[in-house]
Amino acid sequence: MSDYLLILRQGDSDVSRKEDHAALRDNFFRWTDSLRKAGKLLLVERLGSDWGKTVRRRAGTVVVDGPFTEGKEGIVGLFIVDVPDMAEALSIAQTCPLVAIGGWIEVRKGVQADG
Repeated sequence: MSDYLLILRQGDSDVSRKEDHAALRDNFFRWTDSLRKAGKLLLVERLGSDWGKTVRRRAGTVVVDGPFTEGKEGIVGLFIVDVPDMAEALSIAQTCPLVAIGGWIEVRKGVQADG
């Protein structure tokens, strides 16, 4: 088995009505619970609504500012799943409730660190 990181991005999703937000939340709970029960979910982190900060070097000086990401590119959560291959990680990503409403998921294979 391998670890895969599912990076959930807001995309063009819009859940402005309170009823839609509640339904999405419930769908996420069911989706997450199904992954947990299947023994595939290692970690889930929902990120706060503040966009955080960036740390970068500019003209020889380290600067903390930003972020300057478009809202649709903002990361709203992270999942780490333990599955045999990329195909299964992609299959799981396709069932995420966020995809159904215009969000998108970046899937990356984890790399084991030595030592």
